[in-house]
Amino acid sequence: MCRLFGLLANKLVGVGFSFFVAHRSFSQQSMRNPDGWGVAWLDKNGEWRLFKETLPLAESDRVHEVIGKAVRGRIIVAHVRLATTGELREENTHPWVYRGWVFAHNGVVDRRRLLSLIDRRYQDFEGDTDSEALFHLVVQEVEAQGDPVEGIKSAVEKILEAGVDFSSLNFIASDGRRLYALRYATTNLEYYTLYYLRRPNLNRPLEHRSKETRILIKMKLAMGERAVLVASEPLTRDEEWILLDNQSLLVVEPDLTVSRVNIH
Repeated sequence: MCRLFGLLANKLVGVGFSFFVAHRSFSQQSMRNPDGWGVAWLDKNGEWRLFKETLPLAESDRVHEVIGKAVRGRIIVAHVRLATTGELREENTHPWVYRGWVFAHNGVVDRRRLLSLIDRRYQDFEGDTDSEALFHLVVQEVEAQGDPVEGIKSAVEKILEAGVDFSSLNFIASDGRRLYALRYATTNLEYYTLYYLRRPNLNRPLEHRSKETRILIKMKLAMGERAVLVASEPLTRDEEWILLDNQSLLVVEPDLTVSRVNIH
């Protein structure tokens, strides 16, 4: 059980507000998910960069330096971990970068049965988690289908057809162009959630928002920054977070348009 965060923006942005200032910040969420944290971002050269630690995010000596100074990207994916499968080591800490993709997962999957669905060419794992195995299955199917959405569908279908036990397949992933967020849980639907948000959203007057959110939105407007955010739970109380339906995939395009695809 973990917490996920991702965004796709129209320009290079940081995530200091989401990590440290928001009402339900990612740092706060790490207190219940203390077994490491990581962040991947697409830098100004279009290359994935990655930072991971096995320390709790809230106790890291480097988190303010990394998030405050280094992380600036059009696509950012982050994760705080509560370990279930795999030892507490960096190789088992999300997210991972593999074949041009970034991936982070929240849930438990039967790894032994999952491995039977993955060709040997895709079993070059860094660690020994169920989540990384799920990631490689997704990449395998995306490359086989030649399309990310069809590949994700195919991966879910193979898991269901093989009777692989899982609590949740929830993940946030990116191919460096789009952001993908899957919500597919079989239990505890109040916990295995994903929400998304368009920022800035002016449907609600600024005076009805907290001081911190008002400052953030005014800054985003002044700098011409727009983004779609996805998170396991709403980070703020005064913005319009939308709950993603279970068994559905959210796709965020480079122009920030979003679509939802049913996954059955």
